[in-house]
Amino acid sequence: MNALSGSPFIHLEFPGFAGSALELTQAVKNGRLSAAELPVLLLVEQAMAQVESRALLERSELLPILAELLLFKLRSFTRHPKPTPEEIWEEAEAQAGFLETLVALEEAVAFLERRARERERVLPVSPPPLPKDRRLRKLPLERLLEAARPFVRRVELALEQETFGLREAWERIGSFLRQVRRSVFRQLPLTTWAEQTVGFAALLEAKRQGEVELYQERNFSELEISLSKTQKRTALGGFLPPGS
Repeated sequence: MNALSGSPFIHLEFPGFAGSALELTQAVKNGRLSAAELPVLLLVEQAMAQVESRALLERSELLPILAELLLFKLRSFTRHPKPTPEEIWEEAEAQAGFLETLVALEEAVAFLERRARERERVLPVSPPPLPKDRRLRKLPLERLLEAARPFVRRVELALEQETFGLREAWERIGSFLRQVRRSVFRQLPLTTWAEQTVGFAALLEAKRQGEVELYQERNFSELEISLSKTQKRTALGGFLPPGS
């Protein structure tokens, strides 16, 4: 890309012209516009206002065009006849702001040159590698069992033979009730939780067979137990075979 190809993005406008910096330069060269009539201060202000949002390369391409317009303006001064002292003072006052802008333009050129030199020493660096996914991959069940087999130990659990069943529970409860005739569940001779569970099941079976009467006033209140008047003591509520 040459120095003139990037200029159309700057729009310059003053009485008698409206267009890009490149078009303005060509108009002055072709004689369609007089270099002496160029409002250089206005043109530089318009260019500086638009160039702030441009990239560094586009800024650097605009500088030669503005410098050429400035050169046209300076050359036009040499073609005029020698001005009078009044004209000199008027021109000096008119160009005071232009000189300040020219200094700012020179500082901008130096800044862009320094940035360009600094960027020449910057080397592109590849982005850092992404962290590896450390999550465990899903393995089939057979592979997991095969991997865990060396760590498995054979364990044998010896279960004690059940010695307290419904028969034993009813024998204990029935013997107790024949002595007291009436009781509540928490007073039965059942010490452990397991014995209480089996004993409660034995009471339900005894109730079904008519051996005991169960009464509870409301939910979670005391469960009252009494022997039925029609109980069959010889069969022990059906938990023992008759005659045993």
